[in-house]
Amino acid sequence: MKDPILSKIKFMGREDLLRVLNGAYIAERFFGKSGSWFSQKLNNNLKNGKPCEFTEEELETLSNALHTIAIELQDLADELH
Repeated sequence: MKDPILSKIKFMGREDLLRVLNGAYIAERFFGKSGSWFSQKLNNNLKNGKPCEFTEEELETLSNALHTIAIELQDLADELH
């Protein structure tokens, strides 16, 4: 079964972003979870016969995390000028 959430965020098709973003860091900082937890959700792995999926709340947290990282990167870039 294909995860509709992954289709929305298109993470797996964005290898360029996966090189820059560290899933373990995002999992620990924003979710208090392990990198393997994040990877299972992201890859829609089966756990106890069910696909791992981000909940709506987790998707909101992920969205906020990406916005936070974007702001922090922009601030860093601005400091270089």
